[in-house]
Amino acid sequence: MGHSVKKIAITGASGFLGTNMLKQLAGDETTQVYAFCFAGEEDKPNFTKAANIIPVHNDDIDNFDFSQIDIVIQCAFPRNADSAVIANGLDFVAKVLRLAVSQGAGAFINISSQSIYDPERKEPAAESDPAVLTTKYAVGKYAVELMVNTVCADIPHTNIRMASLIGEAFDQRVTNKMVDLALETGSLTVTDDQQFFGYMNVEDAAKGILSLTKIAPETWREAYNLGSETTYTLKTMAETIADVFAAELNRTVTIAVNAGEKCLNSALNGSALLHDTGFAPQIQLSESIRRILRYKLEQRKQSQ
Repeated sequence: MGHSVKKIAITGASGFLGTNMLKQLAGDETTQVYAFCFAGEEDKPNFTKAANIIPVHNDDIDNFDFSQIDIVIQCAFPRNADSAVIANGLDFVAKVLRLAVSQGAGAFINISSQSIYDPERKEPAAESDPAVLTTKYAVGKYAVELMVNTVCADIPHTNIRMASLIGEAFDQRVTNKMVDLALETGSLTVTDDQQFFGYMNVEDAAKGILSLTKIAPETWREAYNLGSETTYTLKTMAETIADVFAAELNRTVTIAVNAGEKCLNSALNGSALLHDTGFAPQIQLSESIRRILRYKLEQRKQSQ
């Protein structure tokens, strides 16, 4: 590798988002990636193996030389709502920040969340909207933003407020659960209310983050929304699943709809990122559902 090679450190590299970034960076001779993970996670099937990707165990972070790193992408943060787990996650992020900045890393990207905004917002959230913290996870994510803005005051940095991600092998999402249910029962029962889900495919999310590594860090804004104004109701998701099942399997999925009153909106205004990098999400809900279905069918085939 020559002197023009960009060096990127990614924490949380074995997670859902991190592994998708590794997949997109694999084989890129212009980029060397240091992938932080727990010991042994680099041996998991979803952990990309490539000459330009170097696993680094979290326990070895004190011996890592951040002075060589052009951009740190901080993805590590527990999704577990357990208070002690969140505290440990914050401790790790604080250590990454302290070591990266004190040793002279070039720039810092923090992966935050759309959950810091009002969950009952009427319009897609803009970066200027106030934080409305309704969960422990949101409090933790916003606390990290404040840490980043303080500790990284003298180096280029940004906080990416990420849409809720969907994709294969992320079965905590309602999309995946509905696909499972449709496979098992051939029917879906959903609530037709004021819940609007601003889901984004994880492949788009990884591309959106990496789009920032292709522009000058000095031009970054303090925060970017990474998502879309497009939202989906539970009814829309059920109808999309039915369409995909018909096209892929020639199978009918029946849908029953109940009335409901719950309000939720996770839409994001991503115009700032589009303006600065040219990135906009491309993968439609139907394609995400198609990929989830094919993944689940392959899993079932392998388990037989």
